[in-house]
Amino acid sequence: MSKTIPFLNLKKLFTDHKEEFLNAMTRVMENASFIGGDELSAFEKSFGEWVGPGNFVVGAANGTDAITLAARALRLPEGAEAVVPAMTYVATAAGLHQAGIKIKLVDVTTDTCLIDTKALEKAITPNTKLLAPVHLFGQMPAMDEIRTLADRHGCKIFEDAAQAHGATWKQKPVGFWGDIATYSFFPGKNLGAFGDAGAVLSRNADLISLCRAYGNQGGLKKYVHDYVGYNSRLDNLQAAVLNVKLKYIDQWTEARRNVAKSYREILTGISGLKLPVEAQGAKHVYHLYVVRVEDRADLQNYLKDRGVETGIHYPRAIHQLPAFAQCSFSKESFPVAEDFAANGLSLPMCPTLSAEDIQLVAETVKSYFV
Repeated sequence: MSKTIPFLNLKKLFTDHKEEFLNAMTRVMENASFIGGDELSAFEKSFGEWVGPGNFVVGAANGTDAITLAARALRLPEGAEAVVPAMTYVATAAGLHQAGIKIKLVDVTTDTCLIDTKALEKAITPNTKLLAPVHLFGQMPAMDEIRTLADRHGCKIFEDAAQAHGATWKQKPVGFWGDIATYSFFPGKNLGAFGDAGAVLSRNADLISLCRAYGNQGGLKKYVHDYVGYNSRLDNLQAAVLNVKLKYIDQWTEARRNVAKSYREILTGISGLKLPVEAQGAKHVYHLYVVRVEDRADLQNYLKDRGVETGIHYPRAIHQLPAFAQCSFSKESFPVAEDFAANGLSLPMCPTLSAEDIQLVAETVKSYFV
């Protein structure tokens, strides 16, 4: 293969709209409005409306901080336990842990890598106060079932939507089924800033107001500190970038879905290769396209030698991370999460991929097995 196909082409995403980005950022700099400002206010309003009706949004410095702010705003009792899927990015567990919440892990489903609702139900105890589904790789789990469990057991629902910009479950968006949700706008996300950025979303205005206070050094007014808070705000420059990108997110989502459709058409039926599954009732926005193969390293090297960049998301499940070695769950086994950690390989996924690029990637993968 004479060309290299990047895993994610952030340069092209910039150059395609370079003038708009530079104009937006220049506007902020000329106004010297860096913390707070019109771009941030506009983004919080527009993003909430784009996700779904009735939403309130507050920006945060990054997605991990957003999780901590959201968890603190729920004001769960001391010793409260959250049930979290074993396969997710470290930020899910870390953000909740930093809010003083005890983590309890459950396994994920073998087809979607999303939280196993049957395992979730069995894991609930009197100490469980929070159910924390993660919309991993770009699709939501069975949120109606999780909502039923939460109501039955008196739990709140926190949604980690860092990879799910535009995803729905049974045509309902993030925030509809849960009490509070968080997003990351890390540059590689479907809607990404030019640096770290995040947000909290809820249909409960009081929760968002509390998150805003926590993220603004514990208060809503300058020099008034009602809580011991954080310095975690989405700055105006990043908001300006996100306002530009928000105009194109629906177009980019459809492009991602078309990439996934093409991969599926070419790669279906190959022995030894497991493709991602889009669950019935879910709209998958394909932040990642993760296949599974037993000899992942060999396939990854094969693709690299032929100019196809890939990624691994994630090489260790939460219970396998040294950061949580002292937690009781570190000694437990979650076989499906462990399988994804050992065998998952992310193929190039970007809205800028051409039909030729997609064909080359898929045919190169196919040639490995044939």
